[in-house]
Amino acid sequence: MFKDFLTRHDLAQETIAVGVSGGADSLALALMLCDELKAQKNRIIALTVDHGLRPSSKKEAQYVADIMKKNGIEHHILIWKGQKPKTGIEEAARQARYRLIKNWCVEHNVRFLMTAHHLLDQAETFFMRLERGSGLSGLCGMNEATHHHGITVLRPLLSTHPDVLKDYLKKRSIAWVEDESNNDSSLLRVKIRKFLPVFEKQTGITPSKIAQTMLRLQGSRNYFDRLISKLFKNNFKSYKNKAFRCSKVFFQALDDEIAYRLLCFIIQTTAQTDYAPEAQKIFKLLKKLGKPNFKAATLGHCQMICMNGFLWFVPEHIQNMTYSRQKWNDFIKENPQYKAQKIPLPVKKILTGGECSI
Repeated sequence: MFKDFLTRHDLAQETIAVGVSGGADSLALALMLCDELKAQKNRIIALTVDHGLRPSSKKEAQYVADIMKKNGIEHHILIWKGQKPKTGIEEAARQARYRLIKNWCVEHNVRFLMTAHHLLDQAETFFMRLERGSGLSGLCGMNEATHHHGITVLRPLLSTHPDVLKDYLKKRSIAWVEDESNNDSSLLRVKIRKFLPVFEKQTGITPSKIAQTMLRLQGSRNYFDRLISKLFKNNFKSYKNKAFRCSKVFFQALDDEIAYRLLCFIIQTTAQTDYAPEAQKIFKLLKKLGKPNFKAATLGHCQMICMNGFLWFVPEHIQNMTYSRQKWNDFIKENPQYKAQKIPLPVKKILTGGECSI
C-alpha cells in the first residue's frame, strides 16, 4: 500500500515518526507502516499526545503504548501541560498536538512525520473551506507532503477510505478508541461527515471524485506558487533575510490575483508564519496599498511601510527593538553603499542588530 509513496518520497532507511491517537486511522497507519518496512532499516516511532481533557485520556494513551510494544514499535507519550482554554478547545488541542509532536521531532532530529489523514478527511476539508469562502489554495485541501521548519509532514492515506483501515484492524483483532467529538453534531466537520453519504447518493459525486478535483486544483496552485517565488526573487531586495523591499510601481502594476498571492507570500515570509491572514483582510490591505497617500499598515505580524517609492515589509516585533544612532553611523562607515539610501527605522534596527527592549 505504501510502496509507491515511500519510493516517491525517498524514505529508504529514514527515521519516520507517526502521530497515533488511538483512533482507527492512526493505529492502522502505524501498524501498516511497520508491516511494509519491517524488512528494511527504517526506524518507526509512534507519538501519542495526552491532552488531559478527559479522565480516560491517560488510559487511552497507555492502550496505544501497549499495542505499539506488542508490535515492536517505539512509542512515546507527550503530555499537554498547562492551563487549557475555556473556548475553542478543539482547535487549541489540535494546535497543541502538532506543536508537541513537531517539537519532539526537532529535538530528536526526526525529519519525517506521518499523519493518518484519509479520503473522507480530504473531502470534509473541501466543504469546510467552501463554507468559509476559500479560494484556490484553500480548496486544494491537504498536500501529501508539506514542509515546516525542517520537518516534512507526510500524508500517505489521502486516497484511502477509512473503512479500509478499520477492516485492517478488524482482521488483526485490534480495537480502537472512538473520538467522542465525532458524534458532536454542533461541529461543522461532523455535519459534513453525515452529509457526504447523502450527497453521494443524490448526486453521484463521491469523496474520490472530490479528491481528484482537489488534486487538479493543487496543480494550478503549484503553478502560481512557482510564479510567486520567481517574482519575489527577481523584484524584492532582502535585508538580512528579515526585512524586504520592492518598488511600489511594480506592485501596483500586478494583476489582482497575483498581487493577492504575492502579498500573502511576503507576509508569511516576513512574519515567519505557516498561514496567511484571511483573504478578506488581504484584499482590504491591497486597496490601502494602492492609494497614493498610503504610509503604513500592519497585518499578520508584518508591518508594511511606504517610503521613497518603495514598499517595505518588516516583522512587527522589530518595533520593540532598540536603535542606536552611533551604531548606525558605524554601520554606514563599514557599508557606505547604504549611506545615500532612505531606509525606514525598523530596517535600520535590523541592519545594526538592535536588541529587544521588552
